[in-house]
Amino acid sequence: MSYKIFTGDNLKKIVIVCLSIFAVSACSTNKKIVPKEAEKPAYVWYNEGVQEYIYHNYDDAEHSLNMVNEQHPGSIYAKRANLILGDVYFAKGEYILARDYYSRFIKLYPTSSDAVYAQYRIALSYYRSMNGYKLDSTPAKMAIKEFLKLIKKYPDNPYKEKAYSYMSECALRIYEHELFVAKFYDDLGYLKAADNRLEYMNEHFKNADFNSEMLYLLANVNYYLGKYQYADKYFKELKRKFPKSEYVKKLKALLKNIKTKRK
Repeated sequence: MSYKIFTGDNLKKIVIVCLSIFAVSACSTNKKIVPKEAEKPAYVWYNEGVQEYIYHNYDDAEHSLNMVNEQHPGSIYAKRANLILGDVYFAKGEYILARDYYSRFIKLYPTSSDAVYAQYRIALSYYRSMNGYKLDSTPAKMAIKEFLKLIKKYPDNPYKEKAYSYMSECALRIYEHELFVAKFYDDLGYLKAADNRLEYMNEHFKNADFNSEMLYLLANVNYYLGKYQYADKYFKELKRKFPKSEYVKKLKALLKNIKTKRK
């Protein structure tokens, strides 16, 4: 292999090229200097932010409202800006940030008449974050927790009826998730794991008016675990609560087998 020998002139050219490349890359990595915003009265920034929010220009609204906090912290407009920033992030679907601003508002202004609204929106943000029943049910559980906090802390709040309605949906979603997991274990033949999950469900959803499939699975799983007394108990409860349920028909043969095994 032959090697090219660089002369002094060639070396100078290479160094110049390398330096020029380095200079360009260095310039390109430098952060752009953002000019400082000209100061405006708090009410001007605030009104701009509100207008942008109304017209769904959320990024511009976020900027203007943040400028209220930056240039006029502690003002009455900063107080309102914190609440509306929560609404801006909520509208953008950035629920974690929305909760941060609502929580900050409640912490700073606990006696404000708007604190109840902030607490409602915290709960609602968890509700809006709910996953499908096959995925983690934590958002649904957190939504219930925050709605209960709303009702306990502000018993006369104007969102009470909505809160109860949302909690019902959350409870149903948690039920569907737990049932999905129990059926998954049952399908794999992990009957003990399925039974543990179903007993947990029965503890929390015993009085629900939508638990027919849970009772069916409890009877079925307990039968195959050899716990015939429990299987019979859950079958009778299913028959009493849901006499026309399709699951009653499915378990009739099972009930006959239980009676046979007891003789």
